[in-house]
Amino acid sequence: MNFLDTNKAPLVLLHRHITALPDAARYDLMLTPQFYVMKREALPLKYAFQAKKLAPSILEELTGEGTFVYEVFKEGDTWVFVAYDLPELAQFLETKKGSIDRVRRLYFAEQAREKFVTPVTLDEREVLTLVNDTATVVPTSLLHDATSFAPFDESFRPKQHFDIKRSYNRFLDTRLAIALAIPLALLGLTYIAEGYRYHAAIATAESRLDTLLDANPSLRGAYARKSILKKYATLNRRQRQIRDRIKDVSHLTGNDTQINTLFVDTKGYRATLSVPDKPKTITTLKKLAAAGGLEHIKIAAGKLETRGSFQ
Repeated sequence: MNFLDTNKAPLVLLHRHITALPDAARYDLMLTPQFYVMKREALPLKYAFQAKKLAPSILEELTGEGTFVYEVFKEGDTWVFVAYDLPELAQFLETKKGSIDRVRRLYFAEQAREKFVTPVTLDEREVLTLVNDTATVVPTSLLHDATSFAPFDESFRPKQHFDIKRSYNRFLDTRLAIALAIPLALLGLTYIAEGYRYHAAIATAESRLDTLLDANPSLRGAYARKSILKKYATLNRRQRQIRDRIKDVSHLTGNDTQINTLFVDTKGYRATLSVPDKPKTITTLKKLAAAGGLEHIKIAAGKLETRGSFQ
């Protein structure tokens, strides 16, 4: 059985007015220019990774705001730079009851532009055809009535494809890192502020103790000082517990496991993570959670929940 057979996943020409995606476990997408921006540049570069590093600066006038993924491919001596907004594309697929997880391979219409010499109908209002040697979506009303149209089929599939799932996973990892960095930064600032406050409180307590000891020399001794400082040990222990719990939750994340929600305050914590429905992975997560001291661990329907309180 050949698992690399391209016919195993249908090729879909994705446009803004598409009515529905295939009812298939996996499919390949060819994006129309409605979903990407593109620019050609003749540069003396040998490798794609070199061109990809230049893509953000070359396309910066076309991208604007958004979280863009950059891809490159070569046409003779010319490099073609392409950028698409990954979160926007993912959101559009969801409106059509699809998802990034079901996309196997990604293509761009520009890769097969010679195929669009004969227009391809998108819907009753628009077609995809060549304009100035570039694949372009144009209104059907601009074409002559006698114009013939080509059906979109497997013959349009380019040789080079792009991995959208790998890009999406990198995007999620970055977003997770940012999401974790914010509460950790706030926690750090809180810890610093509390540290200053505790330091001032201890200094005040020591000053009062010194005054008392000066008035009563018989009370002077190490024990009297330790009894004052002991009151603040509980506060320091609470901060350590908070940091340890955040660290324990972060140890559960990985390529297939991601944090959905994380709430921490001085009383306790609550966290939910999306996890794969794999017995081996679930067993490993339970062991890691138990080893980290996490409490009330519940795994069901692809979700891990844990909560606990601080002493």
